[in-house]
This record gives sequence, C-alpha cells and structure tokens, in this order.
Amino acid sequence: MLERDERLGRLTELIDRGDEETGTTGIISGAVGFGKTALLEVLVARAADRGYTVLSAAGSQVQRAFPYGVMEQLFLDAEVAGADMDLHASLQRVREAQEERSPLASEAGAAQAMQAYHGLLVELSAHRPVVLCVDDIQHADPESLACLLYLIGRCRRIPVTILLTLGPSGIAPYDGVLPELVCRPGVVHVKLGAFDPGDMARLIADRFGQAAAEQYTPGFYAMSGGNPLLVQALLSDHTARRAHPEEGYSPVAADLFREASVACTRRSGPNGLQVARGISIASGAGSPALLAQLVGLEKSEVESAMKILTESRLIEGLRFRHRAIRAAVLDNMSAADRRRLHHRAAGLLHNDGAPAIVVAQHLVAGGTAEDDWAPQLLMDAAGQALREDRVSLAGQCLQLADSCCHDRSLSHVIKANLARIKWRDQPEAAVRMMLSLVSPARTGDLPGAIRLEVAHCLLMQGRVSVAVEVVRPLFADQEDYLAPELDVTRLWLAVTYPAAYKQLVGGASSAPHLQAPSYQIGRPRLSAIHTLWAVLTRGADDMLAAEAERVLQHLPAEDETIISLNSAIAALIYADQLESAAAWCGQLQTAATERRAPTWHALFTSTRAMIALRRGSLRVAAESAETALLSMSVEAWGVEVGMPFATAIEARTAMGDHAAGAELVNSPVPNGLLETRFGLHYLYARGRHYLATGYYDAAIADFTLCGEKAQAWGLDSPTLAPWRIGAAEVWLHRGRRERASKLADEHLALVKRDQPRALGIALRVQAAARPPSQRIELLGTAMDMLQSAGDRYELALTLVELCRTHHRQGEAAQARLLVRQAWRMADECGAEGLSSSLVLKPVSVVQVEEPQSRPPADDVVTNMLSEAEMRVCSLAARGHTNREISDKLFVTVSTVEQHLTRAYRKLNIRHRRELPASLAS
Repeated sequence: MLERDERLGRLTELIDRGDEETGTTGIISGAVGFGKTALLEVLVARAADRGYTVLSAAGSQVQRAFPYGVMEQLFLDAEVAGADMDLHASLQRVREAQEERSPLASEAGAAQAMQAYHGLLVELSAHRPVVLCVDDIQHADPESLACLLYLIGRCRRIPVTILLTLGPSGIAPYDGVLPELVCRPGVVHVKLGAFDPGDMARLIADRFGQAAAEQYTPGFYAMSGGNPLLVQALLSDHTARRAHPEEGYSPVAADLFREASVACTRRSGPNGLQVARGISIASGAGSPALLAQLVGLEKSEVESAMKILTESRLIEGLRFRHRAIRAAVLDNMSAADRRRLHHRAAGLLHNDGAPAIVVAQHLVAGGTAEDDWAPQLLMDAAGQALREDRVSLAGQCLQLADSCCHDRSLSHVIKANLARIKWRDQPEAAVRMMLSLVSPARTGDLPGAIRLEVAHCLLMQGRVSVAVEVVRPLFADQEDYLAPELDVTRLWLAVTYPAAYKQLVGGASSAPHLQAPSYQIGRPRLSAIHTLWAVLTRGADDMLAAEAERVLQHLPAEDETIISLNSAIAALIYADQLESAAAWCGQLQTAATERRAPTWHALFTSTRAMIALRRGSLRVAAESAETALLSMSVEAWGVEVGMPFATAIEARTAMGDHAAGAELVNSPVPNGLLETRFGLHYLYARGRHYLATGYYDAAIADFTLCGEKAQAWGLDSPTLAPWRIGAAEVWLHRGRRERASKLADEHLALVKRDQPRALGIALRVQAAARPPSQRIELLGTAMDMLQSAGDRYELALTLVELCRTHHRQGEAAQARLLVRQAWRMADECGAEGLSSSLVLKPVSVVQVEEPQSRPPADDVVTNMLSEAEMRVCSLAARGHTNREISDKLFVTVSTVEQHLTRAYRKLNIRHRRELPASLAS
C-alpha cells in the first residue's frame, strides 16, 4: 500500500504543475483489476478540488468501431460550455471522406480535427488549467489515439495535464501506436502491480484488526493472487458474512468474488472471456494449440489472451489459480455451452493422446459419448478412477459407457464392472445389478472372470445350485488364462462354501490338492485363501501365521482383494494370533474410512467383533457386530451376515443379556447360511444361547449339527466353532460326565500347543468332567493358557470353576480370593450376568442331577407366579443367596424360602439353577 501511495503522489504532482503553464502527461498501466480506474478517479477528484477543468472519457471495445468516439466524449462538456469553435463541421468532413473511401480526403480531415481539438484545449486552458483523462486507452478508436498523440506533442507549453490508463500489453491490435504513447519524452509512466502478502495483511488489518490479518492473509492471497479487484471482493464478501476470527476462516467465493472474477475475464481483451471459458473446460489439459481449436481462435489470439489473464493473476499456465475462479467462469456459461465444449474437448484430447481418465471426465461432463472408441475408453478410465479411490467418477464413467454401448456382450461386461464399483458403497444396488447377469452367465455369454463374480454373488444369496451351474463349465474347460482365478475360486469354495464345493467336485474329496503356501510366489490372493484353508484343515503353525502376515503386508486394499485380506486376518484369528489380527484389522478399517468404502468397513468391523469376542471384550464385540449388521442390509450381506450375527449372539449370551440374544436368534437369516463356514459359527453361537437359557435339547441339536457339517466338509477345526466344547457343557448340565469328558478329550486331541485359547477352553471343560482331585491342576494350566491368549471372559469362567473347586475342598480363603478376581475380570469384560452371580462368597459347584430338559416358557412363568414370587425368583436366578434376597426385599429369610418352595412346586423344578434364565432380566 505504501507503493501505491508513492505513485499517487507522483501523479498528483503532475496535476499541480498545471499552475506553471506546463503541459504534462501521465500514464497508469497495469493488469486487469489492478486498480487503474480507481487511481484515476482519485486524481480526477483532486483536480476538481483545485478548480481545474476536467475532461473525461473511457475507451470501450463496443465503441472502437466509431471514429473519434473518445474525442467526442472528452469535448462534449466543453462544447456545452460555449466554446466558439465548430467541431462538428470538421468531424463531419472526416466522416464524409471515410464514406467516399478517399485516403487523401480522410487524412486532410483528420489533420483539421487534430488542429481543432488543440485549438479548443488552448482556449479552455486560457481560463484555468485543464486535466484531460481517458480510461482504458487501449480500447480507444484509432482516430482518437492519433489525436491524443498529437495533443501530447503540442500541449507542452499550455497548462494541460493528460492522464491515461493503459491495460496489459497485447490487449489491442494497435501495438505500433501504444508503445509510442508510452515512450514519449516527458511522459510519467506509473505501473501498478499486484498486492503482496504484506499489502494484503495491512488491508485486512485496517478492516478487521491485526488478529484477523494474521489468520486470513494466507487464504486471501492464495485465492486472489493479490489481484486488487478480487481482494476487495473477498473483503466485501467477508464483511457480509461477519465470520468470527476465533472460529477460523477460509475465504469463500461469494457473489462479489464470482462477479469480479468474471468481470476480469471480460475485460481481458476481445478474446479474454472466450479463452477463459476454454481454460475452465480444459482445466489444464492439452496445450495452447489445442485450446485454440477448442474455442475456435488462432493460436496467437489465445496466447495473447492467456498473457493478459496471467498478468491479472487469474491463471497459471493452462489452469486457473484457484478453483473458485474456475467455478465462477463455468457458472457464467449456459449448460448447453458447457456440454458442447466438454464434448468437443473430449474428442480433441482423445486425438491428442491424453490419458483416458482426462478424456472420460469431459465425456461425463458432456453427457454423451457417441464415438465408437468411447465405451472402452470409459471402462479404462473407470478402472483408473477406482484405483485412485474416485468411486463416484468411476461409476459415472461406466453408467455413461453402458448408456451409449451398442454391443450386447460389452454391455454385460460394463454392468459387471459397474456392480463391482457399486459394491464398495452401494452393496444392495451391486447385488441386484450382478444378479441381472445370471441369465447370460448361465448361457455362457459372459467372460469367465465375470461368470465367477456372478457365481460368487449367487453363493452370497444362498443360490448354490445356480452358482455351481454357472462355474462348472469353467472348471471343466480349464482355460489357461483363467487358471489363477479358478485356483482362488476352488479354495474359496472349499473353505467358505463347502456345500457348493462338494456339488462342484461331484462328491470327491473336499480337500483341494494344493501344495504349501510358498508355491504361490507372486499370487498373494491365492496365498491368503490357501493359508486360511490350511489353518482350518491342518491346524495352525508358525509358517502359516507368517504367510498370513506377508499377505497383509504386500497385498494392497482393492475391491478384488478385500476378501483375500479378510481371509488372511481370519487365518490369524483361527491360529489364535489375536494381537496381530487386531492390529491388521484396525489398519484396514482406517483405510476403508479414508477411502470412503463403507462396505469394506462393515466387513472389517465384523471381523473386529470376532477378534474382540475371542479376547473377552464382550461389550466391544457386541457393539461392533451390531454396528456391522446395521451398516448393510441382510440382502447386501447375503449369507456372510452369519458372521456378525454369530458374534453378536455369542457376545450377548456371555454378557447375560439373553433378551437381546433371543432377539438376534429369532431374526431371519438368508437361505443357505447353514451350508457355509459362516453357518458353522452361527450354529455354535445359537447353541451357546440355548445352553445359557436352559434349552438343552435345542443346544445339543445345534452343536451336533455343527459338528456333523464341519466333519463332512473337512473343516473340523477346534478354533473355528468348538462344537465339542459346547456339547460337553450340555452333557455336564445333564450329569453325563463321561460323555462330556470324551468330547473334551476329542477336542484336546485336535488342538496344537501353539493355540493357547483353544487349549485353555478345552482344559476348563475337561476339568469340570474330571474328579475333584484332578481339577485344580487342569484349571491352573487352563488359566495359564488363557492368560497367554488374552481371553478375559474365558479366564473369568476358569477362575469361577477354580473357586468352586477350592470351596468344595474347604479352602475358603483361597476361594474368596479367586471369586474377587473372577468378579473383577467378569466386570471388566462386560459379562454382567456372570459378575452379578459372583456375590460375597463363591457359588457352589454345579450339581450333576438331571435337570428338566426345557424350562417353562416366559409367558407361562409370568402367569404361574405371584408378584412376590417373581421378585424372589428373579433375584435367585441372578445368583443371590437367600440372605441377600431378604436384605434387598426387606423380608425374613424364612419368607424367601417359602416363596422359593412354592415357586419350585409351580414350575416343577427342584433347584434354583433350573429357574428360567429370563427371570434374571
């Protein structure tokens, strides 16, 4: 701002020298929007204040075709003032000579006009100094320019000050005249530049204070480039918004800034707006030559306009310096013009060899793609956009490709690719789109890789027979190009959809004949599935865990790799490598959030829930599983919904929230769920719920069915769904210790030493089936295993069993210490049902008398018991002693015993442990 004050002072001195009867000339130049007109207006005001005669005019592109148009503006007021000269006669002679196309007559008339204007200035200046001002001299007509040059040379000895503003060089075709004007001796030339950050900070401080200046200056400068007109527009827009400095502020392109941006382009020469519109469409692509073709101008005209726009700080190279300026120029165009230019740009860029994604963006913006090359280019661009996580653009490319594609086969491929893209954030739409391709997949009208994707979608929807029908010909033909995908599919079926695999191989062995993971160098997707299959069929070892880690380290997260990545994490989970699995799952959840892929996030949230369950974090497990269930519909999940359902049921059951568990168990699940690996988890979890609520027949049925399927499929892993443990616990409740012990021993035989969680759970159940003399040692080992595995819930259960064992052996002090530890552990992991049952003294050891196989239904219990009996039985079901119940209800112990006796009789049970679990809630 100090620089502008200095230049204003120099020009003011020119005006003041008018009293010395000396003619002076000042020229103010600068880029569009740099304040030339504003500075000239200040000088005019100062001249008027001094009593000078002020003659003003402005050049205009529209009036450039009218000879002497600027001169007529200047001297209109002078004639009105009564000057004794007939200017009209001279001007009329010039016009008549031009109409007759007589060069000599025209020159003579021009000379007469110049002399006449000079004479008028002499007469006017004889009374008082004259200030003659012309704004935007670059837009003046040639005749007026010639007159001004003449006057500048003849007015040195009369008190006339001539002030002119001159736009950027190259703005007009009079390059031979304007340089002469600037270089005349005695002419004072003041060139205005852009504001620097310091200037801008002072402006903002004057308007909003120093604190605001420090905060706003970087954003203002980045947006405006220091162009004074744009800066003033931003300041005015900000004044209207009245944002508070303490809340932070980024400049916003409001109305004034948008109008100023467009105004700058309009004033950037005859082609400025046209070129600016072309730049807004091309957005950095191509070259000046291509831009010239786009807007229909000569290359030299485009380069001249670009020079002006650059000097005005509007563009940098072939781009606008800020997206807000580009948006303003685009918004100033009609929708039809935008589409037309985008379509034209797409063709030019395609011919110029531009990247597919650049061309595709113009096709999408243009809304049409009629050229033969367009569909394939749009498909290629969609793939690149997806790799860059520009999911919306990828979808738009494929939708446009589908709308303009006339090849039926290619249209099927486009739909499949579009379904794959939509699966990331619109899974329901993706499923429906993929299922629309079932007919061409069955008839073989789709490429093999896409038929495999259609089959996978069918499997997710439980349509096993149709899926097998679609893929069977592919496995029969065994084409070389498809071999890698077939290997992945074969393993994936064996480990996740084993019922479909059995149909596919026609009853042959369910185990694919594959080598160790090391054979798949360079095929990480296959390696991930193979590692999962090997862990479930052979058991975990260090080599398999390391292979899963390598896959997770080197396989990037993409739509086609998410299943493989999730499989590698599942392999770590089944291998009891929970810490590593949790770390990788967290990283992939974060990646899914950053890349705006909600479907990925839902999958990894479900996996996170499974990890939390096996670490004994019951609240986290339940919340994560239920979040995953809410993230997508059952249609979108397909049979894979069994995994979050199973985790939520098992977690809620362990927490003692049997009402929520029952609601989950009663929720509908897709057909075909029980024919998948997810179905094994679901059966086991449902069996746990039935066991906890006393439905022993239903529980043993689910555990048995789970075991039969796991054995038939070759997936009888103790870490997948430990059905033998669940069945053993049912038999323990029914007093069948020998049968329970046998199942526990079978389970232990399958567990490897480096699977501490599976070992610990099995030892806990085995201890309950053994004589009391053997229990303490077994339970102690189980505690060591579970502490190593980090499963706090199972550790709490083991502590309870150890407490009971010590209590029965008369070691009350040890039992009391253990029950407190168990209570803290149960409370930390969210097992509210267990923690509430652990009162001041440890619960007695479980008796083995045969209980009733099925307790009465909830509505039966409610109708049979009185209100007082319900209150007593509710507390008893939660594990409270008779003394504690009497204290809570303010009745005697005898009254409690009487209520319980009557309730037992009504319910046809003999012990409080046979009370329906629903009473506890």
